[in-house]
Parts: sequence; C-alpha cells; structure tokens
Amino acid sequence: NAPLLWLPPAYIVQALAYRYPKREAIQRYITDVKENGLLKKYWSLWLPASLTNFLFVPAHFRVSFVAAVGFFWMIILSAVANRSNVRQDVESCPIECPEEPEPKMDYPRAME
Repeated sequence: NAPLLWLPPAYIVQALAYRYPKREAIQRYITDVKENGLLKKYWSLWLPASLTNFLFVPAHFRVSFVAAVGFFWMIILSAVANRSNVRQDVESCPIECPEEPEPKMDYPRAME
C-alpha cells in the first residue's frame, strides 16, 4: 500500500515545496518507478527489513529498528528523486551550457 498511498504524496509535497506543478510531480514519480527502479528498491529494502523485524528483533527494539531502516530509505528515496531531477536539468540545457562566472572577491586574503 505504501507505493500507492505514501510515495505519490511525498512527490506532491516536494512539488509544493519547490513550487513546480503537481502534474510534473506525478510524472517524476512515474519516471522514477519505470526508469529508476523505485519500487524495486522499495521492496528490496522493506520486505527483508519487515521479515527481520518480526522474526528476529525483540519487541522492545522494533520501533527503533523500523526508524533506522526508514532513515536509510529516505536516503535512497532522495537519491532516486534527485537523480531524475539532474537528468531533467541536463536535458533542458543546450548543447553547451554557459559557465557561470566566478564571483569577484573583494578581499581574497580572507579566503586563505
């Protein structure tokens, strides 16, 4: 249920935070599922984690264990979501992107 109930809203919240259209957020979710293997990563993490949690982790450590796994899941989710953002940025750039000029330093000795 999580891939259908929790992941799309996470992409929509990201769209609201970064002020891009919700339709684009859903498209990014679909792209991450189809091209970046988001669901495969989801199931390859949470299925073994859930089995381990219920079979081997003592009851008083289960919440902490799920929180720790959730922390690593957020890192994976962030990496997958940002990978698709980088691809879109590269695709939107012309063949040769102009380089940004280096900022002028008024006091270069302060950087030493």
